[in-house]
Amino acid sequence: MTGNEKKGYFFVFLTGVFFAFEVIGFKEVFRRYSLSPEMAALFGVGFAFLVVSPYFLTSTHRRKKVMLTFKRDGKILLIGTLSNAMGIILYYYALKQTDLGPAAILIKTTVLYNVLLGVVFLGENLKYRETFGIIISMFGIYFISTLEGQIHWLAAICILVSAFLFAIQSYLIKKFIPEIFGLEYAYLRLLLLCVFFFFYSLSIGSFLVPKFSVVFILGVCSLLGYFLGRAFYFEAHNYLPISKLNATLLIEPIFLMFVGIFFMNEPIDIQKLGGGTLILLGLYLIVFHKRKSKQNETTESNIE
Repeated sequence: MTGNEKKGYFFVFLTGVFFAFEVIGFKEVFRRYSLSPEMAALFGVGFAFLVVSPYFLTSTHRRKKVMLTFKRDGKILLIGTLSNAMGIILYYYALKQTDLGPAAILIKTTVLYNVLLGVVFLGENLKYRETFGIIISMFGIYFISTLEGQIHWLAAICILVSAFLFAIQSYLIKKFIPEIFGLEYAYLRLLLLCVFFFFYSLSIGSFLVPKFSVVFILGVCSLLGYFLGRAFYFEAHNYLPISKLNATLLIEPIFLMFVGIFFMNEPIDIQKLGGGTLILLGLYLIVFHKRKSKQNETTESNIE
């Protein structure tokens, strides 16, 4: 393992930790308070944006990097963030109605979508093991989506659609941005998310101001997930191929499932455990076969 790979895996590890805290925090808010997904997202990212702004605005060097990111990567940032914003609303809508474990597992179908995007738009071929992995994952998705009392079929569809919208961002970054400034990209993403959620809430008439205690919880969770987690994830794109990024993040839903069972009184269900195992096994076969194929291609290239 090279030094760059170690650095990339470290960034992805931090990403998974911060993502998990974000999801747990928002789930708790949805459990305790009657708050719409767009309002939770707006005040969460708005709080995080205000907290981190002085860090970027008080330094000439960091201001220049922000402006460079905006000028160089602005189009990809805008398209990816809009896709992300729609995915966030759908995911939070589903998270309000479903248990933490099933939601955390289904959202990882982002890995599956990344593979399919590569096949459709990058001309990549599906190998036998990858096809087998997709089939296994589809069975797992069916088992998780039909968990009675833990997830509704509409919520499952929303999560699967949001996973696709999340996958678009990573695909765009890997295809069009050779080297990304993780912190600056995450900061501008916060700003765009604030604008999107604000105007979206106004357009549907759901805008309201929650209690400060709720805003504070959402803000801290967003600071961890939307800013730090995303910043580390974007930075990891510079050191690892997308398959390795997703492989490491497959650990996160297992952690969240156990959090739901032991701390949120979610039921231990054989169907849930079996479906989750099938999804993660299928994604594992897809991801690590991709990595092995790329390693073989690199070895053959070096020999030649």
